[in-house]
Amino acid sequence: MLGDVRPSRPPAPPPAPPEDTEFGTYTLRERVGVGGMAEVFLALEPRAAGAPRSVVIKRMLPHIAAEPRSALMFEEEARLGALVEHPNVVRVLGSGTAESKPFLVLEHVPGPDLAALQAALRSEGTGLPLPLALFIARELLAGLHAVHEATDASGAPVGIVHGDVTPSNVLVSVHGDVKLSDFGIAQAKLRHAFPQAAAAGRTKGKLGYLAPEQVRGDASDRRADVFAAAAVAAELVIGTPLFVGGSELAVLLAVREAKVDRLRAFADDMPEGLLEVLLAGLARDPAERIPTAAALRVALDRYAEGPPAQHREELGRIVERVAGIHREVSDEPVTADVVTIEPPLDDYVVIRPNGTALGPLTFAQLVEAVTMGRVRPDDRIRLGSGPPRPLRDIGELAGHLPVDADGGARSARVPMGSAFVDALARRAAQKASGVWICQRGDARKDVYLVDGVPEFVSSNLPSELLGEFLVARGVLERTELDMALAVLPRFDGRLGDTLAALGLIEPVELFQHIAAQVREKLLDLFTWEEGHAEFKADARPAERYFPLSLDPWRLLGDGIQRRLEAGLEHRVFAEHMLDSLGRTRTPIPDGLPEDARFVLQLCREPRPLQEIVDRLESPTDSDVHRPYRAIRVALALDLVRFA
Repeated sequence: MLGDVRPSRPPAPPPAPPEDTEFGTYTLRERVGVGGMAEVFLALEPRAAGAPRSVVIKRMLPHIAAEPRSALMFEEEARLGALVEHPNVVRVLGSGTAESKPFLVLEHVPGPDLAALQAALRSEGTGLPLPLALFIARELLAGLHAVHEATDASGAPVGIVHGDVTPSNVLVSVHGDVKLSDFGIAQAKLRHAFPQAAAAGRTKGKLGYLAPEQVRGDASDRRADVFAAAAVAAELVIGTPLFVGGSELAVLLAVREAKVDRLRAFADDMPEGLLEVLLAGLARDPAERIPTAAALRVALDRYAEGPPAQHREELGRIVERVAGIHREVSDEPVTADVVTIEPPLDDYVVIRPNGTALGPLTFAQLVEAVTMGRVRPDDRIRLGSGPPRPLRDIGELAGHLPVDADGGARSARVPMGSAFVDALARRAAQKASGVWICQRGDARKDVYLVDGVPEFVSSNLPSELLGEFLVARGVLERTELDMALAVLPRFDGRLGDTLAALGLIEPVELFQHIAAQVREKLLDLFTWEEGHAEFKADARPAERYFPLSLDPWRLLGDGIQRRLEAGLEHRVFAEHMLDSLGRTRTPIPDGLPEDARFVLQLCREPRPLQEIVDRLESPTDSDVHRPYRAIRVALALDLVRFA
């Protein structure tokens, strides 16, 4: 039996020190925060003349200081911060080591962070007036642009990407100041003096303020910070976080798709054009997004009302009132979350229509049996001594059922292999919605299309279950998977949400692994040379599905690449090298890759296949399959044919 299990998290930091604790030359007065890599203290710094000034000491936690990579990251925060001097950025005043613990000396901003301010206002049932909300957003953008434009001692651009632009890293003071803080996860392309500042390999920002490209695991630049700042600005305007969900993965899905329904719902309450400005900062595609923080600030300037001094005074009064009433400083040590693991239930029984029984089963075993097709929709499930219930009526189980293969209109059956590749491509070009039911012996995969885009793939192959995928790639230990499966019922049968809730995998990393796993299930179909596939129009996956939102043409190219590497297209090309290819009248679908478009240009007049291959080949290109991949994509879409 499993008892209380604590996920792998850092141990609790030591209790807060008493007032007037000496720390090097500084006097620590009060601990005001702890989390992540460091604990934060108000302190007094002695000065050569006059009274000591109030500063903030950010001290690395002992167990973090023992890790060289984390220490380097903490040191880099000091170096990056020292390169930026701007009234809207918290100043880094110095750094050092005391009692074997690295620390930073930061400007003291007397007041809460923006997250605490907004939470306090929401608890009062109030919010920020629009002019003040936009003032804060514009001040934040001014500081962010200064970060992006930072230069080194020689005047060369540093290329900092902050990477964690969230309300908790925006400080507001009783004087009405707005300051961006925390370079703890900042990325930079440092030169000369700072070659060690490589881009961080793992996104650590707060989930609701990541940019879509960060969630996807794509390369990101300053435009990711612009997206985050636009999300903060939108939150200030509407008074509530923009990206929310029932779980961390749901939040990441909302971010990846840039779902801004919450913002659009307030359109009637905004000045004309403000919604469009915010949406431009929140564009899903970085190429379509407002490119810089300065440009977004300029776009918001037209909605500014009143002089900045007036807004600063009003903000100061609100901060002073809220800080006096809602200030929460805890001296209690922060402890790791505790997740109680219940003993696995072994009394699920499947009752067949003929009266035979299967079981007892754990919940995880039952989910696997449903996914594998060993438990059918017309079976009933009994838990303990309770009455049997139809499987279709049990939401956490019904979501794992494959699509009903017996109902609805279906297309003609096509064999797996080249015929399926062609059929899949043409359904995508037609922007069809439905499901491809692919079967090879007992193996079955269902590929759902939404407007031609592959959105989800289910499989009854045990090796393609998410848990097995993660164990096979060394992401999870077998014992960790077993622990997650034991508590699966508590998370509605969703393994991804279970893993994230237990802290076994960092949510963004898990999100990207799930996307890779579903994509891999689909690409594997391109190498099936046996079996058949049928298309069922208008079928939709269960609500629990994980949408891919793949580029269908990139996917088609990647699938054809696998066929080329496996030698499955060799015969087609070998038999037709001297035959001519000509253009058909089939319309060109949107977004067709450039190489395939070049094939169409070459085929405006019939041209031998060998000549087309020669025109696409390049002596400097190591991708030997490139010409054949482009031609095969055009053939699959019936854009060209052999004369």
